Amino acid sequence: MSSPLNPSLTPYHASPATYVAANPPTTNLVVSAVIIHNHRVLLIQRAPHDGFPLKWECPGGGVDVTDASVLDAARREVREETGLVVKEFKGVVDVLNFDGKEDGCVWKKITFFVGVVDDDAAATAGEGVMGDGGERLGLVVKLDPNEHVDAVWASGEELVAGKVGEKTIEFAYVEQRQTILDVLRGVKKGETGDIV
Repeated sequence: MSSPLNPSLTPYHASPATYVAANPPTTNLVVSAVIIHNHRVLLIQRAPHDGFPLKWECPGGGVDVTDASVLDAARREVREETGLVVKEFKGVVDVLNFDGKEDGCVWKKITFFVGVVDDDAAATAGEGVMGDGGERLGLVVKLDPNEHVDAVWASGEELVAGKVGEKTIEFAYVEQRQTILDVLRGVKKGETGDIV
């Protein structure tokens, strides 16, 4: 489900082929999703054998030609990489264009701010990241070890420090850190609303 009243999402209801055709010189699309729960953002760590080994990122990936829409691609990637289900698209928080160094393609990375839900059975069983007071800090994240090896729920302060507990946070895409901080600041100020 997405917010039909948010005009920033209108172009992304299109199929990948339609979107690319309407946005030259773009040839390929990548999507990413900023997921916030209890004023913390979900970060996942790439597998050591993957590109950008052991770097951190928000869930996302390549848009497939078989995806019904660009939004459906983001929904699919979140589900595949985290086991979480997108319940709402709040808006577009970043668009980054870049050239493929080896393939000659022109890529566009679209980052959405989304609300998600997790597996009700896991939540009932008390799974997830727990805080010092016993409160649940994060939803239950289920990683595919072929793609990602760790997940954390990070506060804005932890992002600025570059550490969550003993884990050093180095981003696969340095621009993503600032995008996340901007979204977190908006949530704290009540501008974007904590949708989870």
